[in-house]
Amino acid sequence: MKPSASAAPRTWKGLVLVLGISLGVSALQPMQEKVVFQEDAGREVLVSRAASVDFEFAAPEPFIKRAIGGGDVVTNGRGVHVRGPVTFVGSAAAGRSGASQLVVWDEYSGEVEHGGSFDVLGAVVRGNEVGTPFVIAAGPRYQGRPTVPADSGGCVGGSFLVAWEEGADGWGGPYRSVDQRWNNATDTRGPLHSWRSIKLAIVTASGSVTEIPVPMPSFETQQAERNRRSGTERLGVFYERPVLHAATGDTAAWLAYRHVHQRESSLHLPRMTTHVERGFSLYLLRLNGGYPDRLYRIDERQRDGEQRLAFVPSGENFQVAFETGRADRREDTQSKGVRVVDLPPFPVTILPSPGVWKSNSERAPISPSPVPARAPELRSSRRASVELDDVSFTLLYGDLHRHTDLSLCFPFFDGSIDDAYRYARGPGALDFLAVTDHARDLDRGRSAGRPWRLHVAAADRHHRPGHFVAFRAYERSQADTDHNVVGVGAFPGGDADFLRPHRPPLTDFWEEFSANQVLTIPHATAGVPGARFSGDVWEKRDDKRRPVAEIYQGYRDVSSMEELRSQALASGQKLGFIASSDHLATSSAYACVWAEGEAAEALDRQPVFDALQARRCYGATARIELRVTAQGQGAASATHWMGADLPAGTGFTIRIWARGTGPIAEAEVWTLDGKLDVLPAGGQRELDTTFQWKASARDYLFIRLVQEDGEQAWSSPFFVGWDSVPAPEGR
Repeated sequence: MKPSASAAPRTWKGLVLVLGISLGVSALQPMQEKVVFQEDAGREVLVSRAASVDFEFAAPEPFIKRAIGGGDVVTNGRGVHVRGPVTFVGSAAAGRSGASQLVVWDEYSGEVEHGGSFDVLGAVVRGNEVGTPFVIAAGPRYQGRPTVPADSGGCVGGSFLVAWEEGADGWGGPYRSVDQRWNNATDTRGPLHSWRSIKLAIVTASGSVTEIPVPMPSFETQQAERNRRSGTERLGVFYERPVLHAATGDTAAWLAYRHVHQRESSLHLPRMTTHVERGFSLYLLRLNGGYPDRLYRIDERQRDGEQRLAFVPSGENFQVAFETGRADRREDTQSKGVRVVDLPPFPVTILPSPGVWKSNSERAPISPSPVPARAPELRSSRRASVELDDVSFTLLYGDLHRHTDLSLCFPFFDGSIDDAYRYARGPGALDFLAVTDHARDLDRGRSAGRPWRLHVAAADRHHRPGHFVAFRAYERSQADTDHNVVGVGAFPGGDADFLRPHRPPLTDFWEEFSANQVLTIPHATAGVPGARFSGDVWEKRDDKRRPVAEIYQGYRDVSSMEELRSQALASGQKLGFIASSDHLATSSAYACVWAEGEAAEALDRQPVFDALQARRCYGATARIELRVTAQGQGAASATHWMGADLPAGTGFTIRIWARGTGPIAEAEVWTLDGKLDVLPAGGQRELDTTFQWKASARDYLFIRLVQEDGEQAWSSPFFVGWDSVPAPEGR
């Protein structure tokens, strides 16, 4: 196929016909067991083979570095700073065309509720001279993971080919799934990995951008679905992870990208399909003269977002090398390891670059838009702080229960480890995060396995003391006693050697570690139709290794308050409260801690860990600020944080201070006997009130704050006359 600029529209249609695509028809037929994507039928398949045993992927060139003070700096990989410091940069790449080098990166700016988004930016470097950064792709949609060929290719005259991913509007904004039902997700409201598309453009050295269409037939297939729900033209369609490679000549290039079509948009699917993998395909698009020329498919499945793909030299030609399987997670017939495919040869005639693509383009060339020299800081000036009894405390928001596509439950919609940290440090605006994939899915709990190494490396890479806290963590799932495990400090087998399979039993697991090494957080225990989470979980107790519990979970949009009251607290458990996302949910559940110190010192693993062990925390469905303290009689009496032990027979002044995200309706006071009182807030955004409380026998007290819009927060309880079960000393 040898298109010319004047015949571009006919060539594009010809491409579809030659490849045997029947758009708008395939989706009307039932999906066959042996056909992963019917819209792929008829494509030319390239056969892969196992890579040599000594094959290794090259280490990526460092295009993002830490700035002094903890921010990010974008570089060209050769010591020239292109942009920075900035709040958060997700990824960066660089490619050379003649004497110029284009550095591209994605950067989060603003707040999601006010139009904040990931945008793709670029800057041209000539020697050590850096041009003004300009916008390549921006707007309310997610724009991320830009790539550019390492050397010139695909276009001429100092132009560059750039590819990136596009995702949903308001990416990372407030979203709660309803149990496992998927019908509340749409193209514009859903989890982190709801849909993705590939964008490809010619970018000139002056910064003008001209988009080139990329074949993505599953979107047409989805739109033709007769039973498709309204607003789901894109949901469940994924074209992602683009990688560009310059081929022979100035205008020849390859674009590799990944594809999966998870059909969840039909009205005939009342519940989301879980624990089902239909696999991924790999596409290879040959670009000739800036035009899509030929599309190939590789039927080997890259099943999670952390699996690598690269173009590697092979004699006088190149190969595509890629990882397969699901990072050694479960037994299946799919080959695992690294596979390679030889690139098909280019046509003898290499076409000239079209210069400006004018047909079948989503937009005309645009002029470069300069960007500010520094991105706005996220919330850095809005962290609440307080000084009590001459000690400073800082309020931090986090998530201690977040899954990725390494967990088998929702292997497509949770997103990758990379997505989790992009969300946390971008639109989620979190101060700390624990990615807690299931131990059974992390190579069956083997700490030497690649999935756990990925987790640890990602946590350590994103951990920025004073700016952002990333914990090494996982979910230990054992029937109805699921617990998230968060580790700090050193372990006998290494700093991160605390991953274990879901057996042995929980009490044996506790005995293996000391309380200053791990803490465990029980999964939300509220009954959900078709699921049972409580079981015998409250027959086990360890006040230090299990100091807090989930009182709310965004995934099921369910509170466990009544069950925690009737079973956990009633049976003697001493637990603080947090809220967590679990699967799918975003910006709708928060673990909130008052960490000791000013922000610069409070933002570290140990202060957050210590605050959780002290139960100096609360759970919230929104970014509500809540402080509940108790002070004894007399001016010299100490001030006690929520979660503290209080002596029986002594009166205390309980103070509630809160600042809501909306008008506050009331503050409920709960004790062992039930709801003790309701304190109206009168619809004000801020509440500051006190009351007297005296417990003569064993009792507890916690506050539930309720806003007029339904958002809530639950303080950790005070415990009066409570026995304390010491944790057995571990080795």
